[in-house]
Amino acid sequence: DVLPANGDEAVNAAALLALLGIGAVYFNVQSLLAIAAVGIVKLTTTIPEQTGDFFDRLVKSIKYFSNPLRLVVVIMQYLFMLLPALWLIKRWHTKNVREYIRLRPGPILDTILAVLITLSFIPAGNYIADEFVRQLKVPQKLMEINAEIFTSRSPAEFAWLVFVVCLTPALCEEIFFRGYVQRTFERTMGWKSVILIGVLFGLFHFQPLGLVTLSILGMLFGYFYYRSKSLLPSMAAHFANNLTAVIFLFRDPSQPDDVVNATSQIPLWLVGVTLPLGVGLLIAY
Repeated sequence: DVLPANGDEAVNAAALLALLGIGAVYFNVQSLLAIAAVGIVKLTTTIPEQTGDFFDRLVKSIKYFSNPLRLVVVIMQYLFMLLPALWLIKRWHTKNVREYIRLRPGPILDTILAVLITLSFIPAGNYIADEFVRQLKVPQKLMEINAEIFTSRSPAEFAWLVFVVCLTPALCEEIFFRGYVQRTFERTMGWKSVILIGVLFGLFHFQPLGLVTLSILGMLFGYFYYRSKSLLPSMAAHFANNLTAVIFLFRDPSQPDDVVNATSQIPLWLVGVTLPLGVGLLIAY
């Protein structure tokens, strides 16, 4: 540890204020930028008239807004999450920011295991999320609207999505949630910070149907960070998790531009194979 806990209340207050302050600014500015981006597209782009009901038209037209919305995500993550977190660490805790967030190399096996564990848990996590969708009878069109933002239809768009959806959150969210918030709570809470920040990580994404899965992922990333005392395993695991989704949603550009099927069911046998493997690797970790 760079600094000893200089009063538990002060340390916890720093982490809590960062969470509330950065979170409030993040979501309010993001909403304003998203509205502005959609408005600019409507003013500058001729969007063909779509047929069908409201959700059909929305699914078909959302592709025209996807790139501006992706740009909003990049702006928000770097300017309104990463930079404020780094500034607060330097202002409130230590000038040695890199050491505080534990951005340092660790054993390569830690990083490899973290990636393999995360990949092993993905089928079970998706199965749980799919069950929520089926049990609550959520319209498929709503799922398709969300999936369209993360769908690519060319190699160039795929590369852009890897930067937006994989690299950016793996860097910005991990530095904020693990490197700053969990690291600060850890000074007074120890391993309990893994659970707390894991749940808050799930809530942060505002996806009620994926809350359980996202919270479990948050706890996994937090455990990798807590156990290895390095940010690299959780960053690699976060990147691998998001990359899996981007690969899954890639559409062959030579094929007709079809609507994304966002509700394909994960086979139970796959969960039965990968989940025990993930638990075994987690024990090895």
